[in-house]
Amino acid sequence: MTAPRRRSGPDYEDDDDVGTKEEDDDLTLITLTPPEVINSPISRPSTPSYGDEEEEAREDREAEQPSAVPIIYDDDAAVDEPTSSSPLVLISAVGQTHLGQKRRKNEDCYLCLDDYHLFAVADGMGGHKGGDVASRLAVETIQKVFEEGSWTEGPYPDVPRRGSELASSIQRANKTVYDAAQVDKSLMGMGTTLISARFSPNKQRLYVGHVGDSRCYRLRDGELRQLTTDHTMGAAGITGPLANHLSRALGVAAAVKIDLVIARPRPGDVYLLCSDGLSKMANDDAIQDVLIAQPDPEKAANALIERANEGGGRDNITVVLVRVSDPKDLAQVVKRSA
Repeated sequence: MTAPRRRSGPDYEDDDDVGTKEEDDDLTLITLTPPEVINSPISRPSTPSYGDEEEEAREDREAEQPSAVPIIYDDDAAVDEPTSSSPLVLISAVGQTHLGQKRRKNEDCYLCLDDYHLFAVADGMGGHKGGDVASRLAVETIQKVFEEGSWTEGPYPDVPRRGSELASSIQRANKTVYDAAQVDKSLMGMGTTLISARFSPNKQRLYVGHVGDSRCYRLRDGELRQLTTDHTMGAAGITGPLANHLSRALGVAAAVKIDLVIARPRPGDVYLLCSDGLSKMANDDAIQDVLIAQPDPEKAANALIERANEGGGRDNITVVLVRVSDPKDLAQVVKRSA
């Protein structure tokens, strides 16, 4: 398993209104700022309250304005969706969720919206009542936005339309969860992580929208790569007991910062969206071994859940697997079976 490979994208030097931009030899990172609503760090304990230590750390951090952050990983991925003469076809997309070995309730939720090439996993948090509500609301809202075509937030400048629409649906999901908690005080403090993937077959693009510590992996040529970076206090440089707490989640403020990964899928790729109930119970090498050993997505999903439970199953486990195939290969399979 290797670390994410990041390649440089287009030049944005003249885009004064885009926000902040960071560059190195392999990365183009743009920060796009939507409505100016403070997004405070949050935690993932079973109750929404903060201890004195966490409250102090939270107050010491600078308030951030929510933004969408496109991260360019693949050659030419930032080019605005050229039409290909050889479209990709998505097949064998499956989703599964499991209670795990320790939890009494499943607070995960997933979405497989094949007609829109859209997939998502949400992992709820927020105490006795809120976690499962938050994850369900987030997934249902994103599905509704796509089915109705009702993107209202955005569009984000300098982001291809399909990526902008995905980010817009995530902002809508965030607001839905947040508003529900304002109406029902028993839900105060609820939130959810979200990992979502939207494929554009004819344009040969993949957009991964990400908030929290649920992950997206890609298996390509037998090599597993994590495409997302966890939004935790530890990733922000904080050590100690707060390190595993989330720094970002859906629904805890009126708007949220979103990471948007833009990539170019290839035939043969397998994409895994998962909650941390998998990634904390099975390391990357174990996940890679399962995906290589089980080319059938349904069997692979079962095997991943089994591996997480064997590792302790301390949380709910949810996986969505998407396999990308070339239509020419699919036609050959159909011809051979005829």
